[in-house]
Amino acid sequence: MTNHRRPFSPDSPRRASRAATGTIVPYDYAAKFKLTGRLGNALQDVITISPDGLFVATAIGYGFEEIRERPVQVAIAQQIAPGEVALGQIPVQALITGIRANPKMEELLFQDSGGSTLSTAPVTKESAAQVFQTVRPSREIAFLFSMVDSATGRELQDEPRYNVASLGRTDGQRPFQQLAQPVSFSPRSTLRLQVQEQTRDVQGTLFVVLYGYKVLIGSNCPEPAMQSVLNALAQGAGGAPFGSQPIIPFDYVTKFALTGKPGNYLENEVVVNSEGGFVATSIGYGLCVDDEPITLDIDALKQAQKIIDGKVNLGEIQLKTILPTDAVREGFRLRPEYLRLVLTAATTSGLGTVPVSLAQEAFERINRPEDVSFEYAIYDTGVGRDWQNQMIHNVAGLGIANGMRPFKRFVRPRVFEPRSTLRISIREQFGRGELYIAFHGYRITTSTSRRK
Repeated sequence: MTNHRRPFSPDSPRRASRAATGTIVPYDYAAKFKLTGRLGNALQDVITISPDGLFVATAIGYGFEEIRERPVQVAIAQQIAPGEVALGQIPVQALITGIRANPKMEELLFQDSGGSTLSTAPVTKESAAQVFQTVRPSREIAFLFSMVDSATGRELQDEPRYNVASLGRTDGQRPFQQLAQPVSFSPRSTLRLQVQEQTRDVQGTLFVVLYGYKVLIGSNCPEPAMQSVLNALAQGAGGAPFGSQPIIPFDYVTKFALTGKPGNYLENEVVVNSEGGFVATSIGYGLCVDDEPITLDIDALKQAQKIIDGKVNLGEIQLKTILPTDAVREGFRLRPEYLRLVLTAATTSGLGTVPVSLAQEAFERINRPEDVSFEYAIYDTGVGRDWQNQMIHNVAGLGIANGMRPFKRFVRPRVFEPRSTLRISIREQFGRGELYIAFHGYRITTSTSRRK
């Protein structure tokens, strides 16, 4: 896996190899909109079909990349070492919602790049307002949308559609909406999408994605030839690509070490082995996170005389006594089911004095697999083409991150010859851990490999 300094750009095409006319690759066209949180705000984007092939849309979906982070004002006088910040100096609402180190300011908080030791160097009051941030839960959004096929001038609805009614939940916990009939778009045709915001005080990027496949026919392919390709596909032309050779279920998996730093760019490749071809039929993903529980450094609390008669004031607990230290880096919060036990109106901080055993169980991590957010792009070196027109948000392109959705199936399975490769690019937004992306399908066992 390697870092990549230049992000995906559809305006700077990669060098493409010559692909045979009629070659089919999975493809997504995405439109994106910057939501401002102003009710009734109208936005527009245009999808332009590339000249190297026609596009057949079979389904539609969407996802929202919300800006969830907010700065946290820590109540300190002038300056303080990060590890000495007490929970009582942090707004109680931030502890309920979740607080973490600002990924862009980690050098002020930690002594090492791994985030294993909090810094002893003091930070000023102004800096303290930037090094911590709260992460509020994802919200369901509402919007109206419409689409117009510019090639024919026809609208694809009688009036703007409501996202939940036509596309389902924002979090991606639903199948992608299958079009009643696949729709083909000729090269260089355009599709105009309009969105009207219906949710206040929510900012982020909305992705609306048309899923399907691209038929690579070349920019000089005449219209009759293009139509003949479509007719052949509609009739199911083309049988099993490897005849009667034995096949076995097989997955190709690639993984990325997510750092939690927004904008960090990662890249990896999947290489089909030389012993046989591979047919990809679907794709899925998931984030594996560190689930080590959060505890308190009891010895340090006793040494600081914070434990009296087996109880501790939560407001006096300092960040340096929260273990492991990477919990501060990744983020933590008060467990929702413990709030009635640890909160009180009797103190300024809102945090009460509780038994040590209760304090040991009162916190949980906010770095959860279901909250991972990233943008991705897939490049097929076999045909020298990308599988999308721009980087796409994970929920918009693949579905909800907790796995409670069907795997995204390729309408037309992609056949890979031995030694061909797929290059996957990731741009991080939120979440830390090992991200796994799996291409599901089957492997063709060649006669040569069977003799080994």
